Amino acid sequence: MICLYLDTYTLSSALPDSFLVSEVDTEYVEVTIQLQGQDIYTTRLYPNNEVCTFYELRQIVEQNMLKRHLKLASFKVIVDDGLGYMYYEGKFIIFSKYKNADYVDLYFLEHNFLTTRSYYTMPRYKYANIDFFATAEEQVFATYEATFERGGQLYHYEAQQQITNYDRPFVYSIYISPPSVRSLINAIVGIDCGTLLSFTLHVGERSMIVYVVDDDPCDEFYFRNCYNTMETMFIFGTTTFKTEISKKEAVVHERMLFYDKQVTRKWEVKTAPMTMEEAMWFNEFLASDNVYKDVNEGYGGYTVLISDITSEISDSAKDRIHMKFSWRFDDNAVWIDNT
Repeated sequence: MICLYLDTYTLSSALPDSFLVSEVDTEYVEVTIQLQGQDIYTTRLYPNNEVCTFYELRQIVEQNMLKRHLKLASFKVIVDDGLGYMYYEGKFIIFSKYKNADYVDLYFLEHNFLTTRSYYTMPRYKYANIDFFATAEEQVFATYEATFERGGQLYHYEAQQQITNYDRPFVYSIYISPPSVRSLINAIVGIDCGTLLSFTLHVGERSMIVYVVDDDPCDEFYFRNCYNTMETMFIFGTTTFKTEISKKEAVVHERMLFYDKQVTRKWEVKTAPMTMEEAMWFNEFLASDNVYKDVNEGYGGYTVLISDITSEISDSAKDRIHMKFSWRFDDNAVWIDNT
């Protein structure tokens, strides 16, 4: 018997480190772990008092999901004792580096987007994607509650969009941008609603507030967050470009020469003051193994390496939270454009 007890929808952080296969009366058993119908790990276990122990389950599953960029995966265990097969199946794993402290995993997923943020500050002409998990039974609608300023007065409008439903558990990605929300509301209301100040996105019980600002970010990145989904990071602050040149000296025929010349180009960033929630999310960005940057609008990102990180998060009422870090392209390139 496979002694493993998971909910139908389980966060990867809730997977146990090990599980048992009991009532084994053969010399050994072969245990196979499957994700998305693909064998990812097979091992042979030998019983002790008719019990075999499988170790490192969570690590095996999470490493495979990270490598394949899987946010959601069907999960299956197959045990072969030489006389027949046992199966543990019908389960789905949603990647998460964080443990869910308060609720069962499905309740958490039904009430939260796949991000640790409850709000964004977004430049007026930028865009981002917000991901969420939904079961096949959920009717998926996106509702926007928007606040506009027109003629010195505030106005509130609401619009709803149908999101294509899939007949299986799915991780949806919603494209959000202030221009698209403004166009949607204007089309429904039939007038120019004015200047968009903010909007709240609702999908079922999930909600996300987006504050729209006229400031331009000093930098913009994409990174894989704690749910293995892509998020956009708009950084407000200052950026300094630095070039470090190192070389060795030698005297050849009484003349001084340089050799082993190395040029390292990097950008140093200091953020504007952040709230505690922003700082915690920013810390997640700094720790990500997959950070990318577009070199022109909408073009697939190039890998970025982040170093020289200063991350101190304090709940002091006096000290404002700033972050400092350096970054460069992994190929040490400097890009130019038509400007």
